[in-house]
Amino acid sequence: MPLTQLLHIEERLKKLRRKLPQLPATETLVLRAAMILGRDFNAVLERQLKPAGLTEAEFRMLTGLLAHDGHASAGDLCVALAQSPANLTRISDALVERGFVSRSPDTADRRRMLLTLQPAGEELIQRMLPLITPEVSAAFAGFSAAEKQQLLEGLKRLLAGIDALNAGAEPSQDESA
Repeated sequence: MPLTQLLHIEERLKKLRRKLPQLPATETLVLRAAMILGRDFNAVLERQLKPAGLTEAEFRMLTGLLAHDGHASAGDLCVALAQSPANLTRISDALVERGFVSRSPDTADRRRMLLTLQPAGEELIQRMLPLITPEVSAAFAGFSAAEKQQLLEGLKRLLAGIDALNAGAEPSQDESA
């Protein structure tokens, strides 16, 4: 029960705020809500994909390849799918083994590997999408189109703030020299 869990966290944060008035309780609650949403919606997707023998990460890779016109380098997919190279290799190995994706050296740069979506992978996407789409729509049933857009814009601003924090944490060229 994600909402029940968030309400419990909210109550604990109120108590904690009395002891630590500087605690950014609202911001903390928003971040916890985002973590719960990601975890629990991933579980919903995993339930829908499991009968096809797919994980959510594998499905994202297949759709990521489709979004790249059916082929992309492993490096491009790491960025697009927010996956580490090691995890992307593990995911692609599983998809190659099952015939949904093929792997070949890039003819322009032999150091790079290209992943190509195979017809069986595209057919799988087409078969799974009608199972997933109603779940996504149901999660947003209480939102108008304008509210969804407003939520998206707010989340983008939050991600930009996190990007700025991460950029500040990285050493500059002068500091790393």
